[in-house]
Amino acid sequence: MPEASPRAERTGGLPRRVERFLAAMAALCAAAAFPASAIFDLRSVTVEGNATVPSSAVLRLAGVGPGYGAFRVNAGAIRERLLADPRILDAGVAMVFPHALRLLIRERRPVVALAVRDGYVLLSGDAVAIVEAPGPGQLPALQVDRLDPADATPGRIVHAPDVRVGAQIAGALPASLRGRVVTVRIDREGEVVLALREATVVRLGGPRGIIARLELVPEALDAIAARGLRVESVDLRFSGNVVVRPARSAAAPPPPRARQENPSAR
Repeated sequence: MPEASPRAERTGGLPRRVERFLAAMAALCAAAAFPASAIFDLRSVTVEGNATVPSSAVLRLAGVGPGYGAFRVNAGAIRERLLADPRILDAGVAMVFPHALRLLIRERRPVVALAVRDGYVLLSGDAVAIVEAPGPGQLPALQVDRLDPADATPGRIVHAPDVRVGAQIAGALPASLRGRVVTVRIDREGEVVLALREATVVRLGGPRGIIARLELVPEALDAIAARGLRVESVDLRFSGNVVVRPARSAAAPPPPRARQENPSAR
């Protein structure tokens, strides 16, 4: 019989080259399937740091949940989706490989309560509508004469110019005024009036240069208090001038009438 050629050497009916090729392909298929294995599915996704944005809304925005493959998690894409909600100021994604994912939320802080119909909507300093509320709580109330209530929907930026000015003022209140301002009002002419707890009204005027005038309020109030004055209003609308209206004092009661006695009969 003729001897077998080395080229025709077979193992189990297959040439060695074919056997090595199939082994390599099997290894590649196994490596490709490894990340998709259920062994690396997320078992928990937790939301931390949120107070007003519901966890269910955060998870819906993130697009991940239990059963999602750990190797498919794209932290940058998840963060970008979360920041699409303007109530979320910043977000982080922390992977506890391979079974847990943490979504770290930093929300915008409410600074004023916008009066809308029979309730309020809490706004951030950049006029993001955060959440509805039955009352202003510890925040100053914002009253705007020119307002379409439909614009103040939680989860949206309010674009009404008067609302944006009011939110900006509330966010920029000097520390000594926080807690003293009860109401920020924007009238139909777009002029701003602050109502203080001590029943004093501060008129700031229109939006142009208003932050500079706002910074003058504590100094003006301190000067008035140093003189022991009770005032009804402080007007800062006119550049370089502070117009003060004294509080109306209650009318003094009339002096008691002198008692007259009839002389006794003699």
